[in-house]
This record gives sequence, C-alpha cells and structure tokens, in this order.
Amino acid sequence: MSSISNGLDHVVQPQEANGDPDLVELPLWFEVPTGFFALPLTDPAEAVQQAQDVLLELATAEQQAVVPAVLGALGELLEDLAARQSVYCGLGHHVSGVDGAEVSSTLVVSVQRTGGTGDPRMLLGEMVRRRGEQDWQGQADLLDLLGRPVLFSESVRELPEPVLPGAAGGDQDATAAVFSLEALVPSPDGSLLACVDFATPFVGNGPEFRMMMVSIAASLSFEPPEQSDRPDQGGQGASVPTSSIRAALG
Repeated sequence: MSSISNGLDHVVQPQEANGDPDLVELPLWFEVPTGFFALPLTDPAEAVQQAQDVLLELATAEQQAVVPAVLGALGELLEDLAARQSVYCGLGHHVSGVDGAEVSSTLVVSVQRTGGTGDPRMLLGEMVRRRGEQDWQGQADLLDLLGRPVLFSESVRELPEPVLPGAAGGDQDATAAVFSLEALVPSPDGSLLACVDFATPFVGNGPEFRMMMVSIAASLSFEPPEQSDRPDQGGQGASVPTSSIRAALG
C-alpha cells in the first residue's frame, strides 16, 4: 500500500504504446450523460483552427475581434487536458428540473497511473486524509457503489473571472463562484485512478447533478463491457439502471 501512497506525490506517466510517444493505453469505459457536447482532445490545435476559420466567416465584425482569443484559450485548455491524460471533455447545456433555468457546465474524465498496486479503499482513504491536511474546503464521502469504493467530493470554488479582449471596465482580479462535483474511482488493483469532474457556474443548481455523477461513476469500467451492453453511440461504456444505483446507496 505504501507504493500507492507515495505515488500520489508524483504520478507515474503512462508508458509509450508500441513505441509511439503520442499514444498511450489507459483503458477506460463510461457512459456520457445526455446534454453534453464533446470537445476534441486528439489534435485539438487543428480542430480549434478549423473552428476559427468557420467562426470568422460567420461572426460579425465585433465578434471577430474576440474569436481568436477565445478559441486560443480553449485550445490551450484542451492541450493541457490531453497532457493530463483526460479521455473526455464536454460542454453541457441543461434545463433545471427544479426552476426551469438553463444551466451550462463542463464535464472532464481523466485516468492516470498511481505508481503502485494495493487496496483501492486505502488509496481513497489516504486521499481524504491528505485533503484534510491541506485544509481543503468541501465535503468528501467515501462510499461503496455497486461493490467498489468511490470517493465523491463537492465544493464551491472561487475562480478568476475571464475577461474578453476589448471588454470595457473589466476587473482583472474579479472572481466567480463555481460549483464542483468530483468522483474518484480506482481500478480493482489500485494501479489506475479515474477522475470524473463536473463544474457549473450556476451554483444554486449544482446539487441537482449529484445523481448524474453517481451514474457516471457506476458506469465506469477499466475492462471493456460486454458487447451487448455497449451503447449505440460513443462506445464509452455500459449504462447502469438508476434503480440499482439507488439500492446500492441505500
């Protein structure tokens, strides 16, 4: 177990696959909820350039001034996510079932090596302990979900508010509250750790997505699902009935 705990300080980078430095093999399957639009993590620079060419043709003169800056920032974000072994990044658009508000969000799924093997529950317990030492502000719950340990976390963070080029009166030091939900799911031998991260600036609506996060975590697998269970689109996992999840949570 000590090898896993030590690995948390410096995550071992995935090995090159078949000698190709741009290809890594970290298996992960999961179910993407409806309402999300996937962003490219494979060669994001090319995808952003193609999007920019189209947007510049369609945008007004005023909008054209900010298109390169906005897409440039997006490209840097996607490059960073890809470098951190993210396997999915999506933009979400939802309608609240509580107040009917339109809610935007982001969903990022990543997987990384822990640097060792051992009891996955002890791995998550160690992560909870370290968060306490770092005076982390939020709520963390270590639960058994369909027979395996999952660490769910919830917090509200203050993040820098983006300032668009040419915007008048922008406060460079302004921050905005962001509601975050996170699920950490280790592989059975503790050698891999998957992270599902959901965030929305609509703080009041954030708790509505708790069950969605539980569903994603329940669908996540480090082994390929049975062919009959694979979804028709996306090929990223097998869905788990909500009734089974609720029963597992008690």
